[in-house]
Amino acid sequence: MPYSYREIEKRLQKLWYIIVRQKWSHVIFSNGKIAFPVPKHGPKEISPWVESKIIKNIGMTKDDFKNV
Repeated sequence: MPYSYREIEKRLQKLWYIIVRQKWSHVIFSNGKIAFPVPKHGPKEISPWVESKIIKNIGMTKDDFKNV
């Protein structure tokens, strides 16, 4: 199930990731140890490939991320 930027942002903030900066249409999230970009392209959904990369960066499975 593809997520929108807002859904991913809410889930990352529940996991204590904060927005460090934004450059153009990409928002950089960090927890103090790792930082990674999340695309913010308006109401468009994030592609499943990018979604899986984000979930992999935070060290979770898709099911765990879905239940956050």
